[in-house]
Amino acid sequence: MVVLVAGTDAPAMNHEKNRKLKKKKRRRKSSSSSSSCGPGSSRSSSSSCLESDTNGGTVLAIAGEEFVVIASDTRICSGLSIETRDQSKVFPMTPLAMVASTGLWCDTISMTSLLQIRIQMYEQEHNKPISTDALAQMISIVMYNRRFFPYHTCTILAGIDQAGKGAVYYYDPVGHMERCRYRVLGSSGKMLLPALDHGLGWEHHTLVPPDQYPPLDKERALALARNCLRVASDRDLFTGDTGVLKLITKDGIETETLPLRKD
Repeated sequence: MVVLVAGTDAPAMNHEKNRKLKKKKRRRKSSSSSSSCGPGSSRSSSSSCLESDTNGGTVLAIAGEEFVVIASDTRICSGLSIETRDQSKVFPMTPLAMVASTGLWCDTISMTSLLQIRIQMYEQEHNKPISTDALAQMISIVMYNRRFFPYHTCTILAGIDQAGKGAVYYYDPVGHMERCRYRVLGSSGKMLLPALDHGLGWEHHTLVPPDQYPPLDKERALALARNCLRVASDRDLFTGDTGVLKLITKDGIETETLPLRKD
């Protein structure tokens, strides 16, 4: 008489056990990710989940008829840690032009240092200062030369053009540029751009052509820049400490500082 041992269900039981263990691991991963990126407070930290390779910060610029305002905060972060509280993100290039850049801070320093060297080379070769329009094209070429290993930066150029008018240029990481009247970039850029659209983008809420729209004066531009930095420091963990505002005119550059949230 042959006795059969009932062991045929062992592989099925092992398979079911492994499936349950995998399901538990998935639940743990999903719960940890939701807790780290969830809406735990009124201040957003979503950029730490989506843009972990950047050091935070906000830069903006607003162009007027004969002036331009460029501004930034002074906080540099690494993850949820604050590395420094007093680093301006606005870099002087010429007496009539400045660059504001944030993102991956090592790339920001590398790019702005190279731009300052290229500007010196231009002035020594041509025996004249570089214009804002030529500087805008130079920045585009420098960034395009690194298109296969691009600078991870959010970059804005603001200055006075050859006609004496305010000019704002912004760039993507591979050097594409566009001239505009205003722009905000950085960790709170998506939050603040609709506010500037409402305050300055006549094409979004009126049928009045631009030549009949009331001109933007310096006080209103500075007030908008201050309000944007205050809102960013209230709602964005990676923006804060101090705001630096630069008013550029044909007569020179005026500097203003603005206290922001320290937490």
